[in-house]
Amino acid sequence: MMEEEEKRPRPSIIMPLLLIAAGVLLLLNQMGKLPWGIWGTLWRFWPVILILIGLEILIGLSRSNLIYIIGVLIALVILGAVIAYAVYKGEQPATTQPKVSTETISELMQDADSGQITLKFGAGRVTIGALPDSPNFVEGKLEYTRYSLQAERDFRVQNGRAEFSLSARSQPIPFWVPGDIAGEYWDLRFTPRIPLEMDIKTGVGKVNMDLSGLKVTRLTLDAGVGETVIIFPVAAGLTRANINAGVGAITVQIPKEVGARILVAKGLGSIRVKSTRFTHFGNEYTSKNYQTAENKLDLEIKGGVGTITIQ
Repeated sequence: MMEEEEKRPRPSIIMPLLLIAAGVLLLLNQMGKLPWGIWGTLWRFWPVILILIGLEILIGLSRSNLIYIIGVLIALVILGAVIAYAVYKGEQPATTQPKVSTETISELMQDADSGQITLKFGAGRVTIGALPDSPNFVEGKLEYTRYSLQAERDFRVQNGRAEFSLSARSQPIPFWVPGDIAGEYWDLRFTPRIPLEMDIKTGVGKVNMDLSGLKVTRLTLDAGVGETVIIFPVAAGLTRANINAGVGAITVQIPKEVGARILVAKGLGSIRVKSTRFTHFGNEYTSKNYQTAENKLDLEIKGGVGTITIQ
């Protein structure tokens, strides 16, 4: 019996340590002690997982309790150093980095009476809003920093429908590079004159979508890692929206004059409804003016890891 017990493999140390570290960080996020942006720094350290797995394999080859203990201590030191660096960078003020290049976007609306917008973003910051009085379908500015490549974009108008797409194609970012150096900045403004459908996929960073002045009738958002703020349209008729949350904080702002029905599938996080406008039944939140409002929002949210705030 003693020989069989000695031959049993040692328990894994990597997964428990990773789960404990992630749980502690998420708890601090929820308590407001750490910004959600810390995950944008942590993701660049993914090669550390390979180092830890290799360390665990080496530990498994030895039957020495001393080596096992030393291996656990090394793993703790590595994880602690990575987390400490991420926290340190999260507390530092953003530094202004010289931009390698700037690209401007300007596309005429032509005879379009509806529009389709497809955005696939990598890392950095995204701002989306409405154009003032303009004959253009879209205007914007893209700023690229040291580790960025020019995004791929396409625009066409066919049968009265304008289609605009913009996709990041940046090089893989070295995991030790802070986000404010490696990311991109997209500032995009779209026409408020015609109905729009939007398909947006974000990566790592901050996203600010002010759709209040746009006629967005459909929105699909696949959120990545970071902070996302969405202000929904004031006068778009009926807006149907789906949000797939990632890791981070999502703030949903709904204009008071808009009737809203929100269905939430909760993930590993929390739902906060900061308004007395909504009645709550199960996973559904409905504003008191939903039946009578001229403009309505049907929203479905699939929670990820983080906080979803509805205002």
